[in-house]
Amino acid sequence: MNTKSHKYKQIKYKIMRKTIKLLFSTTLLALFSVNAFSQVDLSEPDRIYCGTAVINNQRLAENPLIQYIMDEQNRLAKEYEKNHDASKMGVISYTIPVVYHIIHNNGPENVSKATIEASIANLNEDFQKLNADISQVVSAFTGIAADCEIQFRLAHKDPNGNCTEGITRTVSTQTYAAGEGVKSLVNWNASGTQKYLQIWVVETLSSGAGGYSYYPGYAPSGSAEGVVIRSAQLGNSVTHEVGHYLNLPHCWGNSNDPGLAGNCSGDDGVSDTPNTIGNTTCNTSAVSCSSLDNVQNYMEYSFCERMFTNGQKSRMHSALNSSIGTRNNLWSSANLIATGTNNPYGAVTCAPVALFSYNKEFICEGASVTFTDDSYNAIPTAWNWTFTGGTPSTSSVANPTITYNTAGVYSVTHQPSTVAGSGLLTKTNIITVSSLTADYVGPIIDGYENTTQFNNDWMIDATPTSGQTWANTTAAATTGTRSVRIRNYSTTSDGEVDELISPSYDISTATTKTMTFKQAFAKKTSGDTDKLLVYYSTDCGATWLLKLPLTATSLTTAPTHTNEFVPISTEWVLRTVSLSSIGTSTNVRFKFAFTSGGGNDIYIDDINIGGLVGINDYSNTFGSFSVFPNPTNSSAQISFNLIKDVNLLKISVRNAVGQEVTNVVNGQSFNAGKYTLKIDEERKLASGIYFIEFNADNNIKVQKLIVQ
Repeated sequence: MNTKSHKYKQIKYKIMRKTIKLLFSTTLLALFSVNAFSQVDLSEPDRIYCGTAVINNQRLAENPLIQYIMDEQNRLAKEYEKNHDASKMGVISYTIPVVYHIIHNNGPENVSKATIEASIANLNEDFQKLNADISQVVSAFTGIAADCEIQFRLAHKDPNGNCTEGITRTVSTQTYAAGEGVKSLVNWNASGTQKYLQIWVVETLSSGAGGYSYYPGYAPSGSAEGVVIRSAQLGNSVTHEVGHYLNLPHCWGNSNDPGLAGNCSGDDGVSDTPNTIGNTTCNTSAVSCSSLDNVQNYMEYSFCERMFTNGQKSRMHSALNSSIGTRNNLWSSANLIATGTNNPYGAVTCAPVALFSYNKEFICEGASVTFTDDSYNAIPTAWNWTFTGGTPSTSSVANPTITYNTAGVYSVTHQPSTVAGSGLLTKTNIITVSSLTADYVGPIIDGYENTTQFNNDWMIDATPTSGQTWANTTAAATTGTRSVRIRNYSTTSDGEVDELISPSYDISTATTKTMTFKQAFAKKTSGDTDKLLVYYSTDCGATWLLKLPLTATSLTTAPTHTNEFVPISTEWVLRTVSLSSIGTSTNVRFKFAFTSGGGNDIYIDDINIGGLVGINDYSNTFGSFSVFPNPTNSSAQISFNLIKDVNLLKISVRNAVGQEVTNVVNGQSFNAGKYTLKIDEERKLASGIYFIEFNADNNIKVQKLIVQ
């Protein structure tokens, strides 16, 4: 056995298109409930090599017991081969229950049921020597091409004995950079014993590999056993990874480096696979180690795999009869009954698991949202929807369109059903309907100094796996004492997207058609790929247009920090977004969408909507400015600190449409110092939203005041 540990090399190669036509015989139709004339494309035009050798060699380096497990598995495999004839075919000796766990974020990685059925059909064809291209195996190897006598069946019972189609669907951003973490999202072998062959389907893997599996007994725990695979590689790549799951190394040995001359001295523990350096092209005449290479083997890296050998079949059977890794439990009679994969096996009708999506999350009053039934585990025959705040408020169609006429945040309940039962899902506060009247009239500055205002005005759209997202902080600021940040240093997941959405602004009368903000960010390593995308919307967030992309280097404002980043004054950068194309808009929002890519913390401060004079200089005039209590039902106070003398200070109160309603200070001179003044001592302000405009020698700052 070649146990050299090699660094994973990401290599892409083309694979011949393979279209699996699901035209089943009566026997196969009993195994898979699919349309006899359906057609699913399982081609893998950009297949990426697997990461099995890497992860198993890591385990070998971490745990000396793994060497014993490897030696014992090799001993058992040789002993099994001596005592069993692997050349027989045509009789199913082993049935393996399978569950596909689809980890998705409502993208193309959320593959269809038909794709999963085609994938497991392909798996059965490959392991039973029923693949259409088996006839293309070169003559030198036709005599040892094996029917492995293994069949795979989608589970019809989950761990709790409930009816299932053998497919689960879990929404998670972990799909974009998946690894061992996805196994804790959903796991049907929680006890550690192998009851199901679990296949986690993801968009990409964090290692850059196409898929991987532990060899039997190598995983840190039994619940970690199974296959993790890219959603774009559900054809022969699954066959390859299941081969690993059943204890088959690559044909050149346990490494991920095909093509090395030294591989001739390696060994895959299989008696009838010729020694080879490993192939990445389909040269069926290749002789790399003094004999013809079995290039068409499923455990090669060629693009023309067609076969397992009798020796590989024997090695897999040995693994299925061993307690190491508990593969021997998979096909036991008791387990087949428990998983619903025993005979007779056919189509089942289950109660659906309720799931739905919607085409808009943010809309204006009077706009509509279309909801789509994404339920799985059964095809529903009836639907019962409830829409709080919607018109109509209920629906019995699969994909209804609902109108929302009143501003607010609303929930939706979905109950799909079949004759076997119903599912139920309520999503709380998912549709945000905004008023056609803007929250603020520009120009305006927001320095995030008022936490109540931030919590009331700004929306955060994120599903952080770490619990960290945009938050008001006193860790750093360009003016005052507060800003907003994401503690990206050690707590967010790569690929996680956190969106910070502003209140709405009327910029039609703004002095300058720009939006500026201060931003600070540092990398942890040179390879970090974090990005910040700034968008605007003129339809309450239903659609967004990208205005400022800041990716990798352009986002960085400070040197690389290996510790958590807290910016100093010189590490903030002023960003400017032109609003000339929407200069007459009476309702515009901005969105700051941060995608984590391994970097450090990110900060934003001093949002300037409409080009208020002095955005770069007012910190030289006053150090702090606050309004309290806020909200208020009595006379509020304004507190400010002047760093230098002011010749002309004006503090005015404006209503929600920008009209001045009263003055606190009307053009007076003030010496440097700290001041506290009452705003509405006589309680003349009616309930509503007001804006306190502080103008010190044309250096302007604005805060919102809520009067109850």
